Amino acid sequence: MGSKTEALAKQFEKVFDDLELVIGWETGFDSLHATPAFIRQPSALGRLIWNPFCSHNLSGYLTKTLNATAQEDAKKIGICVKGCDSRSVVALIQEKFISRERLYIAGIPCRGTVDLRRLMRLKPSLKDVNTVHIEGNELAVETARQTHRFPLQDVLLRKCLQCRYPNPVLYDELIGEPLTPRVTEGQAPPFVDKLEAHSLEQRRVFWERELDRCIRCYACRNACPLCVCQDNCILESRMPKWLSQRSGMSEKFFFHMIHAVHLAGRCTECGECERVCPMEIPVALMKEKLNQVVKELLDYEAGLNPETQPPLLTFDPSETGI
Repeated sequence: MGSKTEALAKQFEKVFDDLELVIGWETGFDSLHATPAFIRQPSALGRLIWNPFCSHNLSGYLTKTLNATAQEDAKKIGICVKGCDSRSVVALIQEKFISRERLYIAGIPCRGTVDLRRLMRLKPSLKDVNTVHIEGNELAVETARQTHRFPLQDVLLRKCLQCRYPNPVLYDELIGEPLTPRVTEGQAPPFVDKLEAHSLEQRRVFWERELDRCIRCYACRNACPLCVCQDNCILESRMPKWLSQRSGMSEKFFFHMIHAVHLAGRCTECGECERVCPMEIPVALMKEKLNQVVKELLDYEAGLNPETQPPLLTFDPSETGI
C-alpha cells in the first residue's frame, strides 16, 4: 500500500501545473482514520495516502468544486478514485453535472476498504497503529507491539464483499495492477438474494426492525454523490409538503423509499449511504434491489460508460400524456 501512496504523490506532482486542486485522502486524527484531503500546493502532496481506510467516495465533492471554478480558463481538478468511486464520476458526467475535460483522474485498484465499526468490535483496544495493509485474505494491522490479523470477510464494508468493479472504469492514470472482482459481472448481489430468500412477512419484519432505528438525520442522502438536489429536496419541501417531521415507521419508510427510487438506475453502489449511517442500517440494500430490477428489465448498469444515458432519464418533459 505504501508504494501506491508514493506513486499517487509522484503522479500528481508530474501534472500539478495543470491542476487547480487535488482531492484525495490523508491520515485523520490517528492511523485508523482517513479523511478527505484538498491539496492546492505541490508541497502538500506528501499528505496523500492510500490504505484500506480510504473508504470515502470523493466524487461527491466534484459538483460544488467544479461549479466554484467554472470559468473557461480554469485548471483541472485532480481526484483519486476506487472502482466504485469511478462509477460515480461516470454517472455525474452522464447527467452533465460535471465535465470530463475538467478532471484528471488517478484510478486505484482496490481490494476492499475497512468498516471501522466492525474492526473495533473485534478488537476494541486497538491503538498505536503504524501501518495497515491487506495480505491475501487477511487485514494486517501493525501496532507498536504486534501485528494483528483479521479475516477480510469480518472487517470489510458490506459493499466490498460483493464488489464487481474493484478496478476504476474511468481514469487518466492507473496506480497499481488490475484486480480480479470478488463477484463476477452480471451476478446478482448476494445480500439481496439472501434477503429475498425469506418470505414477504419476514422481509417486512426485517425492514421494520432496521428502519425503527432511523433518526431521519439525512446523512445517507447528504453523503450520496448522486443526490445533487439537496437544496431543493422534496423531503424538506414545504410547498408542496410531501413528508412530515414525525418519526413514525410510515415517515421513515417513505423517506428511504423516495431516496431509493430517485436513485433507480443511477446508484453506483458506492455504499456511502450505508457507511455514514450512525445507526448502521443497511440502506444500500434498497438501491441494490432496484439496480437489479433495472438490469433485468433494461439491461443497464449505472456508471460504466460516460457516453450512454441512464434509461430512466430519457423522458421528454414536453411529451404528452406524462
